Amino acid sequence: MVQTIRNAALAGATGNAGSNILTALLDSGKFTITVLTRKPNSNLPANVTTKVVDFDSLDSLTNALKGQDAFIDATSTPDPSVAIRLIEAAIAANVHRFIPAEFSIDPTATNCRTLPVFAGKAHVYDYLRQVAAEGRLTYTSISNGAFLDWNLRTGFSNINIAKKRIDLLNDGTRVIPWTLLPSVGKAVANALLRANETKNRTCYVCSIMKSQKEVGELAQEAFGKEGWSVQTQDAAKVLRDAMAQFKAGNVTFEVIGGMIRWTLTQPESAAGWAKNDNELLGVPTMTDEEVKELIKQIADETKA
Repeated sequence: MVQTIRNAALAGATGNAGSNILTALLDSGKFTITVLTRKPNSNLPANVTTKVVDFDSLDSLTNALKGQDAFIDATSTPDPSVAIRLIEAAIAANVHRFIPAEFSIDPTATNCRTLPVFAGKAHVYDYLRQVAAEGRLTYTSISNGAFLDWNLRTGFSNINIAKKRIDLLNDGTRVIPWTLLPSVGKAVANALLRANETKNRTCYVCSIMKSQKEVGELAQEAFGKEGWSVQTQDAAKVLRDAMAQFKAGNVTFEVIGGMIRWTLTQPESAAGWAKNDNELLGVPTMTDEEVKELIKQIADETKA
């Protein structure tokens, strides 16, 4: 049976991924959108329905999801019990399609997913596949690798545009997927519009497939190589240090970042993109010139 999704609910609509997903859903003009929030938010668009819910209450979530065809979880809560509760609420409300808060590495990358930073996502993904196999729900998981624009703005992947500093992980040559946040949003919207083709599977999208070194070189080309500092880091040591801090109870942004950056050096971090879903989900591939223009744009933002 062909499933048409028209009513879509979204949680985490103000986050990095969630805000871009909301924009893409609105831009498509194909959905009636409900946003679930913990408290009233006057900054959300007037043409979406906002429902204040108790994310700790299955009944509250179930009532909010009644009448929805799809639910998109764009929250960033590390506690998997929240996402499990959202799945149970979607099942109880007879929601057809669930999109989990993946939006990162390949969920089948078993070596990387054993790290504590991905433990919650792994647990939720396994549970979602289980309920889908039982016929209680269908799902689509979106894997996009690293957020290209966010990483360039924050320097998270050790390419610091503002300081003209690059810290290569090992030799920095491991090729990985990078995706613009607006393209992640577009992928989600199109996954719902192509519900049958995206049923019960992971979809892989990317704006570019490049190594950390290659992206760093594009940054240098955008501004000229003068003044740049390029160094190397032992990725294995980065991970050891991060794990030691984590085990000591120091769960900081830098500790979490160390774990994530280590995954960028692993072969399985790009395995799922051997055949991507860009064409299916309307995600364009960027040229080197477009990446350099993006880098210049981000640099201008930091000066403003």
